[in-house]
Amino acid sequence: MKFIYLLLLFALFLTGCNSYSAEEAKKNGDIITGPPGEINFEKIDKFIEDIENDHESKIRITSYSEEGDPILNDIVYKNGVIEYTYDSSRDKHGGKDKGKYKTQCKKIETREITGEGEKDRTEYILTECKKIIGIHDSDKEEIFILSKWK
Repeated sequence: MKFIYLLLLFALFLTGCNSYSAEEAKKNGDIITGPPGEINFEKIDKFIEDIENDHESKIRITSYSEEGDPILNDIVYKNGVIEYTYDSSRDKHGGKDKGKYKTQCKKIETREITGEGEKDRTEYILTECKKIIGIHDSDKEEIFILSKWK
């Protein structure tokens, strides 16, 4: 019986170690999107400004699935290159392709979306990437990183 309790306690410990709460993400200064709401969105514009001025910079965008699982997007600008890491390893419902993937990109761009049947928003995308990873349209050579709703 003790073995079962120890096993359950260990499983709970492992589950807790693998989570990243919205409170923790907010405390760390992440840009947050998903069920917790939209938090720290102003940081994306500062990041783009840093790139335009060739200043080293980094941001983390944490999105949460409908089930509350975190998906981490780390973006680092250094020496004229954007390093992008997409980490869906904590997404319990992420399917067989969940994991941690990295690529390098040359540009971050914005696209204004307006019109009938569409909510007005600004999309942020990475372009000219060595590999297309994370969230993307299969027919486009770009990586979607964020939508800012208007």
